[in-house]
Amino acid sequence: MPRYVYRCKECDELSVISHLSDEIITECPECARSDVLVKVLTSFTATNKNISNKIKVGQTTEEFIQDARQELSQQKDELDKNR
Repeated sequence: MPRYVYRCKECDELSVISHLSDEIITECPECARSDVLVKVLTSFTATNKNISNKIKVGQTTEEFIQDARQELSQQKDELDKNR
């Protein structure tokens, strides 16, 4: 379930709330007032579980494409040998 960061207009507290993207959260979990939450824009960073360093999302995609190209090339070579 996605996590969203909200700031309360009344108490100015930040809250991280997990909910579905089509749900609308209006009550502040800190001060319990309604219609006071504003969604805060956040950035996304992907991490590789095997490596402690953060990596860019584009890097993961590029590596996947390179692996897929190599695999397709090997399969093509095998098909050519079998003909």
